[in-house]
Amino acid sequence: MKGDKMMNRSYLFFFLIFLVLLTGCYAQIEGWSQESFRSSEFNTAALSREGMALLPVIILEDTHKKEEEPVGKIPDAPYTQPVPQAGKVEEGKRAVIHDAYRVILNEILLSRVRARYPHLQLVSPSDVLKRINDAGLTADYRKFNDDFPRIGFDGSLLKRFGKTLNSRYVFVSQAVLTESKSDTSLIVIWSFGRKSVLRSVKISGQIWDTTTGNQMWEGLGVGYNRLSSYEQPPLTEEIAREAVDSLLSNIHP
Repeated sequence: MKGDKMMNRSYLFFFLIFLVLLTGCYAQIEGWSQESFRSSEFNTAALSREGMALLPVIILEDTHKKEEEPVGKIPDAPYTQPVPQAGKVEEGKRAVIHDAYRVILNEILLSRVRARYPHLQLVSPSDVLKRINDAGLTADYRKFNDDFPRIGFDGSLLKRFGKTLNSRYVFVSQAVLTESKSDTSLIVIWSFGRKSVLRSVKISGQIWDTTTGNQMWEGLGVGYNRLSSYEQPPLTEEIAREAVDSLLSNIHP
């Protein structure tokens, strides 16, 4: 009888350990956000009245995956600029990666904006491209997509976009997706010697008034997780959703 009790306690002990390990098998996704600019004339009521077009997300050139951190370098915080790759990715492969990320982020951004602002007259990213193409502005849009991260909006092009899209406001977003592996020796205190991976999605957004040519709002959202070796990686979509939610939470807190 005593032996049976000891056996049952042993089973219970190992079962509890199993539950603890099981709950730690999935990495927690965290978010971070910041509002950097808000015009005194900006309000969400105006967005609902005048409508807003979601331009397709611009995937920045330093988006990359699976970068090995140099030995002796502490990984950057998830909201800082990613470390550029030592070697350049082939142009064709990089374009395919960027297109895939753009599709994912466009769908997430559209669905989350609709969920938060169901009464907003919204032009989707796919409709934006169709209307721009039908108006013969394809070359102008491609130039805008390449130039905006460096020089911002051209006033005359902004007004043409507004007229073509039949929306007073346009939402311009830029995103960086990173995955970096940390050297084991750097994190021995924090994760008991297990190698970890830091994944992050950073998306910035700006709202422009196509009638006046003025910027109305700007903010930043980040989704990230630190993944240890025994944890299952979350989907890129899950991290991107956290980043988008963090960004949109600042438009109308």
